[in-house]
Amino acid sequence: MDVRSVQTGETPKIKLQVSGNLSVKGWEKLEVAAKSPLPDNLVVNVEDDEISVNCTSNCSLRVPYGTVFQDSQISGDAVFKSLEGEINISKLSGNLSLRSVESVKADTVNGNISAKNVDGSITVEKCQGNVSVRDIQGNLMIVESIPGNLTLKEIDGSAKATARGNISVELDPSPESSYDFQAKGNLVCRLPADASVAVKILHGARISMKIPGIEVPAKIEAPFDIVLGEGDANLTIDASGNISLASRPPDWDMGEFEVEMSEDFDQMADDLNEQISAQIEAQMEMMEEELEHQLDTLSFSLEKTALSAEQAERIAERARQASERANRRAQEKIRRSQEKMQRKLEAAQRRAERKARAAERAARDRRRRPEPPERPIKPSSEPVSDEERMMILQMLEQGKVTPEEAEQLLAALEGKIW
Repeated sequence: MDVRSVQTGETPKIKLQVSGNLSVKGWEKLEVAAKSPLPDNLVVNVEDDEISVNCTSNCSLRVPYGTVFQDSQISGDAVFKSLEGEINISKLSGNLSLRSVESVKADTVNGNISAKNVDGSITVEKCQGNVSVRDIQGNLMIVESIPGNLTLKEIDGSAKATARGNISVELDPSPESSYDFQAKGNLVCRLPADASVAVKILHGARISMKIPGIEVPAKIEAPFDIVLGEGDANLTIDASGNISLASRPPDWDMGEFEVEMSEDFDQMADDLNEQISAQIEAQMEMMEEELEHQLDTLSFSLEKTALSAEQAERIAERARQASERANRRAQEKIRRSQEKMQRKLEAAQRRAERKARAAERAARDRRRRPEPPERPIKPSSEPVSDEERMMILQMLEQGKVTPEEAEQLLAALEGKIW
């Protein structure tokens, strides 16, 4: 296994030219380490501020978290994990897998795209396979039509895509966001029951819509428009096949506090933020204590070595810098988690406010609506048949019922109240 390594800063720029499969993962070191099966297959050059990695076989890279990838070309499959810099791909012949990365731009991907936990946006000019995206903080834009299927779940930004196959999306529409999906096959869209979005259905072979509290025609014909909630976002869907628009459980179960929540929501959010801040401070204190302990241990170990004072200080300084970088990354991740929690709280507050307004409207409508008059109980219009009368008389003769009970039976058959 051949290894090439280069010392870097926190945000190095790398250009890739890989003929085989590629695996990239971020780490805390300020170093790019490249591996390939054979020594002659791998060349790593540094020119100005850019690192070029050329590999004629499979390649594995460990890079600083903040690495930026520029104008990269990969002939096989590519996997990118745990990265905080932008990823730019000019051409990828195989499949693309993204896990816990920032923004991604790709000109051509000839295989499938699978992405999860993306903190930025994804922009793809052309994809020749299927696309599956889950939990993306930014926007999703796929310019050319996908020949396969699209699956999208949990997106905070806007989205636009066309697929020659089927499309399946789960959305909790964000205010002022827009979503535009076109499918040659079937299209399934699931929304929270309390979604606030203006929906436009342009085409559809057969259209079904099942959202609690929303009355729709028995047969929906396209084009069809409907506004859910306050219509804070826009959703346009178009399919040559069937369209299904249905509800899904909301991310936050408001329970019995749905209407009352908005009144004390700010206080609840402040309390939660205080708890999170307290947890952050506690974690930071633990990390600082651990850092001091590690540095003290390192200093003690260095004193026992034959290194000069200058060499020992240099090693200790590099260890201190590495620990500080890890501390900053941990703080950044906690900050992002806090922002995501805040976004969910704000979305929950909007839903609670919409439900409170809906409850007020329903109560107002009930007060305005006159109470319907009580309907008198109508006696049965069918007379007692001779057979029924004879049967009751026979029961009376046989002593099975008393005269009073016989009269009650006849009255019941005639619809009279005894």
